[in-house]
Order: sequence, then C-alpha cells, then structure tokens
Amino acid sequence: MNWHKEEKISLKSTDLLATEQHLMYSLTDSTELLGVAKAIVIPEGVKVIGASSFSFSGITKNYITKITFPDTLEKIKNTAFLSQYITGSINIPNNCKVIEINAFNSYNINISELILGENLEYIGASAFYLSGSTKLFNLYIPDSVQSVGQNAFYIPSLKTVSAPAGLDLSTAGIPATAVITYRDLPE
Repeated sequence: MNWHKEEKISLKSTDLLATEQHLMYSLTDSTELLGVAKAIVIPEGVKVIGASSFSFSGITKNYITKITFPDTLEKIKNTAFLSQYITGSINIPNNCKVIEINAFNSYNINISELILGENLEYIGASAFYLSGSTKLFNLYIPDSVQSVGQNAFYIPSLKTVSAPAGLDLSTAGIPATAVITYRDLPE
C-alpha cells in the first residue's frame, strides 16, 4: 500500500486516548511541580479495562487526573488505576457490572463525586480505598449491587451513604461517623 502526501489519514476512535495534558503539582505543596498529567477518554467499544492498565508508576510518572469511561464498559479489573491522582469525579457507566479488587485504590485520588452505574453488581475489596480523600462526602450505592468487598469504600471523608436494604456494608470500610441509610428495594 502506498501513501501520498495529499491523502488524508483517517483515525479511528481507538487511536486516540489522551485528550488533554496539564502540569501536575504536589498534593501537599502547590509550588512543587511533579510532571505532566493526562485526562484520558477510553473509546467506545472497550468492554474491559485490564489489570494494572493505568496504575501509577513512579518510573514513568504516568499521572492521570481525569478519566472518562465509554458506555460499553462492563468490567474494571484489579489495580487498573492503582495509586493514580484522579480528581473531580469518577463516573462508572451503567453497563459496568464488575469492579475488581484495588481498582481505584489510591491515597492520591481525591474526588468530590463517585457515580456508580445502575447495573453494577460486584465491588471488590479495596476497590475504592481512597485513604487521602477529603472531598467525597456522599455515596449512593445502586440497587443492583449484590456484593461489596472488605474496605471497598474506605473513604474517610464520607458523611452519608445510601444503600439498598439487605446489602452488607459491615466490613466495607465506611467511617463509623457516616450515616448509612438503607432503601427498600423496588418490588
């Protein structure tokens, strides 16, 4: 196949991942520059985010501060975003049924909103172990959730949690000071 400089090269949505780059500063010292961070968009058609796909590495300094998932996403495997620096919000799409262990486990993630899709069924141990969280106060767990692993919601800043009746949250890591309201399931 020959290419001529006058021909346009078409790009598929799967060819583009990073949509924006910006400077990354220390969480504890706003005058300390750490490197370049990315806001990424996972393209439509992707059904599974593989294990450790976007885990932070101090060697490569692959900071991710924003992530947008496709509606086609069905599963996020273990440690997919381990030790990342996500801010703002995490919005899990409605087609996602499984979030495995340690998927978003990170002291550095400090989000103000966590939206769990309406068809989510399983949340693994330490999936949202956000020990450095200071901005996430409210959590709504959808009626579809059947299982929540140990410390799945270890989020010290939580104040209120709304969950379906019958869901065992006793080991979910929710702070003792948070108010948990159990909702009746629709008939």
